Amino acid sequence: MRFLPLFYRVAAGLMVLNAALHLFAVLPSGGFGTLTAQMLLPAAPIYALLAWGLFNRSRWVAWIQFFVALLGALVAFAFMPLLAVPAWWAWAIVALDVDVAILMLLILWPSRQRVRA
Repeated sequence: MRFLPLFYRVAAGLMVLNAALHLFAVLPSGGFGTLTAQMLLPAAPIYALLAWGLFNRSRWVAWIQFFVALLGALVAFAFMPLLAVPAWWAWAIVALDVDVAILMLLILWPSRQRVRA
């Protein structure tokens, strides 16, 4: 159980970075009127709010974040050809979502060894 606060903090930090990538995707995509900005900008404040909930170690936010991270990774991967950002930018969004989903798994379904520690 002693790793759980660390997992929450790391996941929250990754979500802040993910929110920043969503927010600043406007810069390489060419402005607010592009399809990329319209797809990525609404997710930035949602990710920031979820990161705040993870900083506070809220278990119900962890549940929501697990599903949001899975959905975010799938959507980012599916719409990658449509995004007007560099490929590494889109892959970074996918990787951060997958990493957060894995951390949520570790938080929500802890192994017996970690629970006893």
